[in-house]
Amino acid sequence: MSLDDKSKELKKIIATYDSDWLLGNLSALIHAGRQRAGDQLGKLSSPQRQLYYLAGLNVSSDPTAGVDIMYDNDTWQKIVDFLNDIEDEYDKLFFPEKAEDVTEDWKRVRKVAMPSFLTYFNQGPLNYEEQVINWIADLFTQLDAIVENKTGLKTADFIAFYNNLDQLVQNNFQAHSTRHELLRPDWKKYTKIKMGVPDDVPDFIKEMGKEYEPMTYHVADKGIVDRFYAQELVSPNLPLDKVLIALSFLAGKRTETDFLYYTATRPGNPLYEKPIVDIGNDMFQVFEVKQVVHAINKLLEKVSTSNEADTTKYISKKGKLLEARIVSLFSSFFKNNCTIYTSYMVEGCEQDILILWEKYAFIIEAKGYALKEPFRDPDKAFIRIKNDFKACIGYGYDQTRRIEKKFIEGVPLKLYDEKGKEIADIDTTLYDESFSIIVNLESFGQIQCDLSSLLEKETDDDVYPWAIKLDDLEIFLLTMIAKKRTPEDLVDFLLSREQLHGKLICSDELEICGGYLTGKITDKVIEDADMIATSPDLGDVFDEQYRKTMGFANEKYLHEKQSGKFMFW
Repeated sequence: MSLDDKSKELKKIIATYDSDWLLGNLSALIHAGRQRAGDQLGKLSSPQRQLYYLAGLNVSSDPTAGVDIMYDNDTWQKIVDFLNDIEDEYDKLFFPEKAEDVTEDWKRVRKVAMPSFLTYFNQGPLNYEEQVINWIADLFTQLDAIVENKTGLKTADFIAFYNNLDQLVQNNFQAHSTRHELLRPDWKKYTKIKMGVPDDVPDFIKEMGKEYEPMTYHVADKGIVDRFYAQELVSPNLPLDKVLIALSFLAGKRTETDFLYYTATRPGNPLYEKPIVDIGNDMFQVFEVKQVVHAINKLLEKVSTSNEADTTKYISKKGKLLEARIVSLFSSFFKNNCTIYTSYMVEGCEQDILILWEKYAFIIEAKGYALKEPFRDPDKAFIRIKNDFKACIGYGYDQTRRIEKKFIEGVPLKLYDEKGKEIADIDTTLYDESFSIIVNLESFGQIQCDLSSLLEKETDDDVYPWAIKLDDLEIFLLTMIAKKRTPEDLVDFLLSREQLHGKLICSDELEICGGYLTGKITDKVIEDADMIATSPDLGDVFDEQYRKTMGFANEKYLHEKQSGKFMFW
């Protein structure tokens, strides 16, 4: 079967399921992950994306076909086989048609194009909700005149909508787990399933059944916690009319469309832009609540860039915010015991950030470059990826390299403001090490983690910079603070990190950072290895920290986290 045939056959199977039940089931599997649902997810190559794909196929199919509310093991295995077969078909895009086609240039193109393609389409958002919420608030509040004009809501309204929905889903999960006092008075109307205890059983069995009834319903219909009426999201700062406006942007109905491939974008998976489904009778169901905040971010970006003037303003605000965030993070990490220069000029060239701490210099460039969707054709994809990479990381490297050479050569470094006034004259001989750091908003995946594929150094003796996206930098530095790691530890990490390029298989920088923090990636490991392939479990250290307290601004559920008495959905 071809990719087209396999995709159509899978959609035909998924279309038979009732959306209310299936979305709840798939959402629960996403939350459970491989650790708690290994029997169902263990054989999937990219569980989150593949489960999203299934949900997208369902809500883009004929709504009258959706009647089934359960699948057996054989059917699930058939679904898994189709998902993995479809994934294999995408891999074949990068295979040679003939053995003689495999040249060194062919290998180089695929080495870049294949992981970039798979990362772009297989890897979901790798950050925490507070990071997205804070970014939305800090960026788009500055653009509220545009946002309100285009949507009828302000940025704060969208954030309140998300927070109210998240709190409702959390409360529902708690209610159907251990805290029955949180149950909605008419909670059974949120499910089509009917359950009960036979009348002829002993009274103590009836009492037992009543006690476990909420949990039993949740086991049978996971989506019961995800369903709501618009009125349930009303709060003092978010009246019903604003809830309905938000829903008009973020909710859609099950409607038959041509969506077929998980890499499709026109039309794409409807649940990425509208992760809430209108299931009828004024009731809604959110597929995965955290996708709502990502959808809000994309929506506000879209409405803020609908014309040239608005786009110019958006790009300017975004760049300044990115730079401010970087400065704030490093200031906290160094406990303000450092000297920071921002938006300075050197020899007529603009530079972003220079941080001086004791005997070390950190030369940082901020890049708000937006990644473009990669082409399916490997040769075309390579050209686009190479150009995007050069415009972002390559240009950032040129900028940091300009300053780092001053420290390497031990020559004076004079800094000027935009008016040409000298603001600093730095004796570079006072610094033992200088580090080039490029911070971007979106990661290039494998080719960013291992820069040897595309970044051209000036000389073979030069070292590669550290390229990391903002959210990963925040998570890493906050975790280091929480674990009482010192700036010297950061220096040690950066020195080790330079040695990884050319021997790394990794698309998530936090796996490398986690490997360092847990002692699983050491100088000796790096020195002895010809190739190092990281794994997702290396990043578990950050999830463990988040469950305690990460240290984000406006971190949610702090009391509950620190009490250790609550489960989260």
